[in-house]
Amino acid sequence: MKAPSLPPLLFLLVSAFSVSPAQESVLVRSMDEPLGIIDTVIIEGNEKTRNYVILNEMTLKPGMQATFEAVEFDRNRIYNLGLFTRVDMYYDSLGTTHFLYVAVRERWYLIPLPIFGFRYGDPRKIYFGAGFLHNNVGGRNQKLFASLTLGYDPSLSLSFLDPLIDRENQFYLSGNLSYSRVRNKSEEQAALTGDFDEHHFNAAATFGKRFSLYETAGITLGYQIVSVSEYQPGRTLDTDGRDDFAYGTLNYLYDSRDLGEYARRGFYASLSLTKYGFTHSAVDFIRYAADFRKFLPLPFDLTLAGRAVGSAVSGGEVPTYNHVYFGYGEKIRGYFRTIFEGENLLGGSIELRYALLPPRTIQVTGLPIPEEFTIWRFGVSLVLFTDTGVAWYRGDVVQLSSFRSGYGGGVHFLLPYGVVTRVEYAFNQDHKGQLILDFRGSF
Repeated sequence: MKAPSLPPLLFLLVSAFSVSPAQESVLVRSMDEPLGIIDTVIIEGNEKTRNYVILNEMTLKPGMQATFEAVEFDRNRIYNLGLFTRVDMYYDSLGTTHFLYVAVRERWYLIPLPIFGFRYGDPRKIYFGAGFLHNNVGGRNQKLFASLTLGYDPSLSLSFLDPLIDRENQFYLSGNLSYSRVRNKSEEQAALTGDFDEHHFNAAATFGKRFSLYETAGITLGYQIVSVSEYQPGRTLDTDGRDDFAYGTLNYLYDSRDLGEYARRGFYASLSLTKYGFTHSAVDFIRYAADFRKFLPLPFDLTLAGRAVGSAVSGGEVPTYNHVYFGYGEKIRGYFRTIFEGENLLGGSIELRYALLPPRTIQVTGLPIPEEFTIWRFGVSLVLFTDTGVAWYRGDVVQLSSFRSGYGGGVHFLLPYGVVTRVEYAFNQDHKGQLILDFRGSF
């Protein structure tokens, strides 16, 4: 669960207090310059977190050659755990012993959370509520989370994750129960009777295995109930306006990104196959999904980032609640508020990012808040981008002219606790411009 979105104006608040840069862990000379062979790894500051939780995220091990690049990569991987406000790493020697020193400062783990945000990143669709998070049950990085949200698409959820239920075999386990009332997304259906609500009840459990530092795979078994406030053919497959069905998902994930919320290097690939409906259910179709992202560091603090995403179905009829869209979670900049609907979806993005202010940690003094909340991480990037995408139904003819594309530029802010805020200006194919304010990363 990410922290509530914060506006870029938070930077103005920083200037009102005395701010001292927290010491960065790596002084950049030549990133691939050898530092030496590691004899041992020393971890300090983890009063609750088990050592293995940190070590499992690191590529560097005793007996390996350390470089500035490898140390900085591991530092960001440890940040990705979401357990620490600060991570510093040093390579040093004591006599004939060469060690890698990892110093962390832990976040609070029992956290009552005020929840506030914008559904689909749209400031017109406000949701709010409260939640409770135990971010590190038993010091094992286990997550227990409960939440209640009101406003746009209200929801109630309870979830648990153990990312390493079996250390020897690297198995993980998760489960969740949820209810949500979702405002209809389909403009085609809304044109028939006006807006209507969908009620989603879901129970699911996932069991999986971590094969390496970067690779995981798992299987999810779940049961879902979807009902609509006003039945029309296609909104549900059962004519009583309610679909009850079991489903199963096979998924594979490869993730070598250095920083999950705003990567500068690495590769991400997510593949899944979900079978909806078994035995005699009216629901009986399969959805395939893929998401590929590549981040390539370039000279002069530049990063070239690319993404390709797709989703397709086969089998029986697909109800409205399982359609895919551009304009909600996925967006085409230039057509940011335009809804494109279908059974299948294909899209892509390319960004050229310049790190105006590379992510760095600062210590803020003068604020009447606990010390744990005075360590903030910021970054600012200038970005040029282009997006393209198409959504279609089975039987439609898809060609190059079917795609909608946009391009533009903007400023991305990496704010404390992994929040990304974007201010962009985009043009569509007709060269019409639009200002974009979004409280999520582009990808």
